[in-house]
Amino acid sequence: MKAELGRLRFQSMSTLGEIEAAIERLPASQVEKLALWLEQHRARKPATSVSEPDFLARAKGIWGETPPGEPLSALVSQARD
Repeated sequence: MKAELGRLRFQSMSTLGEIEAAIERLPASQVEKLALWLEQHRARKPATSVSEPDFLARAKGIWGETPPGEPLSALVSQARD
């Protein structure tokens, strides 16, 4: 999508490839300004990380510390017989 503002023409970019191609066409001074802006922007927004689910905590939340039934050690012993 292209939009014109006076003599300037702007093209909408929606993919990383389009953004990279546009950056390649920038003068070096604007690339430096963009790099500085990116660094400042990253510093304000910490990267989000996905943590592993805590299955043991979830199981304890559902069944408590001692779930009903035979202990796991008894089940293992039976399986070995």
